[in-house]
Amino acid sequence: MPILADYHTHTPRCKHAAGPMEGYVERAIALGLEEIGFSDHNPLPRGIGANVRMEESELDADVLRLRERYAGSIAVRLGLEMDYVEGLEAYVAEQTRRHPWDYIIGSVHYLDLEGCQIAWPRGYQGDVHALYSRYYTLLGQLVRSGLADIIAHFDLPKRSGVPPGPREHPPAVAVLEEMGRLGVCMELNTSGFRHPELGQPETYPAPALVREAVALAVPLTVNSDAHAPAQVGTEFPAVAAALRALGCATLWRFNRRQRTPYALA
Repeated sequence: MPILADYHTHTPRCKHAAGPMEGYVERAIALGLEEIGFSDHNPLPRGIGANVRMEESELDADVLRLRERYAGSIAVRLGLEMDYVEGLEAYVAEQTRRHPWDYIIGSVHYLDLEGCQIAWPRGYQGDVHALYSRYYTLLGQLVRSGLADIIAHFDLPKRSGVPPGPREHPPAVAVLEEMGRLGVCMELNTSGFRHPELGQPETYPAPALVREAVALAVPLTVNSDAHAPAQVGTEFPAVAAALRALGCATLWRFNRRQRTPYALA
């Protein structure tokens, strides 16, 4: 059985993606997917990052409309990419309670909100270990918070063009161990195949961390992080083959925040 769902997609609702929402659904149907989920970025207080986020009024209505329109052809899931920001846990917890979400994708984009330090600083010249250490500290807090069902782009700082070194492997594995223990999914995010700054086409996370995740029985999903309809399902057949080669036989799907397995055979 191939990959059946793509849960990480972005649309013009978050102001940095293109194409009608119907285009994403039609692309998913053409690829033979059984589920497509929309997960635009959540609003944050004080207008934080408002240029890349939905408005509060956009959180669910468009997706629920599409769900009705395409019923019988494909399952349209209501998702959210929820930024984990240290100190705003109560705010986002309330946000996650207000709508009938099928899943919450948790991500870390800000290492230091006051200094506006993002998780993939372009042209970074500082301490590589400090960059990744801070990122994995926050990612661990996100995992333990219980706010997210799926963790996004697990090794995002590499998008800065600065790859992790050997010292960064143990902190990453420690977070994976917590995900396995707590049953929090990790996505294999295929947008890395579209990011030349990585130096080589690969998923987030890199293959070495995927192997660790499989060995630790971390539940997995595969998502495209599409920002246009044509990007839905990016490299899904290749990723499915790589997972099978690692001995991964199961992926997970979501409905009303309940996780169920399906066979990747």
